[in-house]
Amino acid sequence: MGEIDELLTAMHGVAENARLLSMELCDFITAESLSIADVISDWFDQCPLTDRPISEWAIARLVEQRQTATRIKASRRFSGGELAILDDWQGLEIKALTFSLNALLKTSCVFRRA
Repeated sequence: MGEIDELLTAMHGVAENARLLSMELCDFITAESLSIADVISDWFDQCPLTDRPISEWAIARLVEQRQTATRIKASRRFSGGELAILDDWQGLEIKALTFSLNALLKTSCVFRRA
């Protein structure tokens, strides 16, 4: 649970930095953040279903294209400092999505075995 708490604290800190710097950036991050449903859809489209944990590297590979498009869109609207906050958010987003997807798959495996 400590890892989850650290991740949530870090995400809160980045969101707070975005809010303090620019409400427009905060709104952009909120609107452009990836949903777990999008990542699950990509995972099932591209990867076999297995019982093994999904790595941050695998999730990063799945969301890289979406995050790159978001970064390009953001680069037209925001300064370097704001883009750095977006980069921080996207890195934490990958960790959160990895954790969430692994937790969902673990739960679904338990249900399938029952």
